[in-house]
Amino acid sequence: MNVARFLLRDGNKVGAEVSPEGLEVFSYEDQKGQVIHALATVKAEQEFLKQVPSKLLPLYVRMDQALAKTVGRS
Repeated sequence: MNVARFLLRDGNKVGAEVSPEGLEVFSYEDQKGQVIHALATVKAEQEFLKQVPSKLLPLYVRMDQALAKTVGRS
């Protein structure tokens, strides 16, 4: 599988070997001709984040996930 580019709802871009199929996304082509899949809903973003290795995620997302596990809201 190729690395797909995803746009998180906060504006950060993440490249991951995750298929956009089944996720609510708006796909568009950027100025460089790369296809970007913008995650359209909270649910789509949550499903995407479950599939991505944490080392590829922005630090604040990893911190939020760790906090969620600590307080039991995963």
